[in-house]
Amino acid sequence: MNLNLQTRPGYDVDVVQLDDSNLRMTVLVTNPDGKVSGRHVFNLKTMAGADPAQVCREAYPIAFEELLP
Repeated sequence: MNLNLQTRPGYDVDVVQLDDSNLRMTVLVTNPDGKVSGRHVFNLKTMAGADPAQVCREAYPIAFEELLP
């Protein structure tokens, strides 16, 4: 699922839409040398009409670049 999420350096995010109201977000955290140092999996339930990108940003905000207006 392509949500155009801007991640911070050292974070890689993959999002899969399981059905209309459920997302699975996997975040890989890498060290400066490129080795994976952590993996976090989030099973996210959304409401109808919710922005999936915003749901992901709110679930693990440290992984994402802040949006500038």
